[in-house]
Amino acid sequence: MTKKSITAMSRAGVILLLLTVFMPLMAQVETTPMKPGRTPEGVVYFLPKTAIQFNLLIEKRTYTPGDFSKYAEKYLRLPGIEQEEQVSYSIARYNITQIGIRDTSKCFAVKLKGGKCENADIKLSDDGVLLAVNAEPVAQKLQLPFKAAPRAEEVNPRQYLNAEVLSAGSLAKMAELTVQQIIELQEHRQQLITGEADDMPQDEQQLRLMIEEIDKEREALMSMFTGTTRRDTTEKVIVICPEKEVKREVIFRLSQKLGLVDKDDLSGIPYYMTIEDLHHTTLQKYDIPENKKEGGFYVNVPGRIKLTLQREDHQLLSTDIYAAQFGFVELRSGSLFKRYVTHMTLNPFTGSVDKIHADPSK
Repeated sequence: MTKKSITAMSRAGVILLLLTVFMPLMAQVETTPMKPGRTPEGVVYFLPKTAIQFNLLIEKRTYTPGDFSKYAEKYLRLPGIEQEEQVSYSIARYNITQIGIRDTSKCFAVKLKGGKCENADIKLSDDGVLLAVNAEPVAQKLQLPFKAAPRAEEVNPRQYLNAEVLSAGSLAKMAELTVQQIIELQEHRQQLITGEADDMPQDEQQLRLMIEEIDKEREALMSMFTGTTRRDTTEKVIVICPEKEVKREVIFRLSQKLGLVDKDDLSGIPYYMTIEDLHHTTLQKYDIPENKKEGGFYVNVPGRIKLTLQREDHQLLSTDIYAAQFGFVELRSGSLFKRYVTHMTLNPFTGSVDKIHADPSK
């Protein structure tokens, strides 16, 4: 083999290598999806698919034992008081709502030329989903983020201990004297209620305030035996977009000690979702003649599904909803928009027609 033929083969190898590297990039450029919005000829838009949003309010309980917790049974006859800090998680409340997300497999371009449709007012969402034609979009009732209530100021029970308790020589003696202080508070409260106290107030408002202060002091002193529990509530949002029927699919797990954990973390109790296709739609599918398609808008006809939520083997929820991806797409005839000023609003969660009417007078 000559030196010239070897050089030619090397060049061919380099060219082949470059083609191998750049061909995928060329293919990506060719398949760039259309951008939603107005075009010189009309509008490009998407339809939505239906997702399910779980809003979970997860409560974290932190128990802190009191200074005298080990004497709770001896002096107050309260058995089973925990002696160590305990942290636990639970779901205080949950809410399930439908939301619409852009379905990239349902991108359509409509020509707005000829007739009444040339000046049509098209309303799209921020991500290009069709919401309305010549009308205001349907107002969406979105789930507001959870806002925790202001935390009450924590009370230091030691500020209520009298001088005798504070001067005691041992923790056991302090606990014994604190119980005596609690008993004295209870007796004073009873005397105020029966009108036998030496310091009876002059009016009912002062009486109420005195009783409230006694209750506050007593509760603070009791917490030195029973401990305190702090509750912190946070919101976790999980969005699931089912594409097919599923049976007992784990959507999240909750660990009593760790809170919300990964779906495959066996330390948490599983929460299952089941989706059953009920094979029911609000309309029947039919064909549109070719001469009616131009200038028309594609919309969703959602299918009905049954959603079931379970914790282990306990059913928490079962409800029927309509989901876009379990139905089909139909075309609202172009002649309807060319001949008349047609007003149409779509359901933002399913992409189905919410309202439609034509105005022959315009």
